Amino acid sequence: MSYLQTGKTTVRSVTFAMLLWLVCRAVSGADTARIISIEIGDYRFQPDTIELRAGEPVRLELTNTDGITPHNFTLKDAAATLDLDIDVAAGKTQVVELIVPVPGTYTFYCDKKLLFMKSHRDHGMEGTLVVIPAAVQ
Repeated sequence: MSYLQTGKTTVRSVTFAMLLWLVCRAVSGADTARIISIEIGDYRFQPDTIELRAGEPVRLELTNTDGITPHNFTLKDAAATLDLDIDVAAGKTQVVELIVPVPGTYTFYCDKKLLFMKSHRDHGMEGTLVVIPAAVQ
């Protein structure tokens, strides 16, 4: 029996078409995440303000530009189900996938510190994530 029959739609052809659609959607969805590059170093994030839409998939590329100082990217908010704490070693890049479902304004920061010293956040190492409502379709 063939997948397509003249004049009829078979269960196999519908199943095949649905499978093909799902595979194409999955492949195209994997490549649709917007990339946001963030430089981390010298007690700063660059850029220090990021804007995205609720539900939008993004890929954060976190690059530590300091030669010896480790940093992290911390973003926590229980109501928005945000719980990120990504360590980024000196001179390295970490990539994290992120979807924020709830519109709002959130603070991200570095909480690293040396013994008996202020934390990086206390030195001003923080930024703002602005999540606007999803686009109406």
